[in-house]
Amino acid sequence: MGIAERRLREKSQRRKAILKAAKRLILKHGVEGMSMNQLAEATELNKATLYLYFREKDDLVDAVVYEGLGLLEKAFQEADRASLSGFEKVSHLVQTTFTLYGRHPVYFYALNHQERRKASARLATPYAVKGNELASRIFDRIAEGIRQGIADGSIRSEIDINVFLVLFYAQMYGVMHTIYSKEDIYKDVFGLAPALIEESAIEIIEYYLKTEKRPQEKKVMP
Repeated sequence: MGIAERRLREKSQRRKAILKAAKRLILKHGVEGMSMNQLAEATELNKATLYLYFREKDDLVDAVVYEGLGLLEKAFQEADRASLSGFEKVSHLVQTTFTLYGRHPVYFYALNHQERRKASARLATPYAVKGNELASRIFDRIAEGIRQGIADGSIRSEIDINVFLVLFYAQMYGVMHTIYSKEDIYKDVFGLAPALIEESAIEIIEYYLKTEKRPQEKKVMP
């Protein structure tokens, strides 16, 4: 291995080590509570070195979001089977998304921080740009499943794909936010388990997609 290749490998390993330490700090202190000073101490690097890899805290957080999206895309690819109907495929992709952010809260914490930034600043870091491209591919895969479902009759033909994508993201984001930040309400007040909330959210999404005839609303006579 040449010197240039060794340096690239060392740089990649150091970037991974910084990200790993950042995720531990986010889980412990939250995104807002994590500082670059803490990260420097955890990695035994000075801040100047950290900024060689991530130019600011938001860039680092966006890198965590990007890593999570990469895992999600990989899970989508592993779950893709030609034998599935369009409805089954979309349902599986929806469940996979909920599972990832449910099992790995650090990726949702980072995503939540990213979403709270103004739209004009959301793509201001290199990792945010890369993450946006990756998210587009993920949404394209879901859209492809919907188109397949409409074609094979397993999804309602009148579904607006763009509307569904927006509603699905809002549903996932809202449910994860509730699970991670509203435990005192859903658990202590209503006695609900996180798994039940997730399952019910997925059922709502599936019902929206299904082609079965729905009960007709009764007309109220004047």
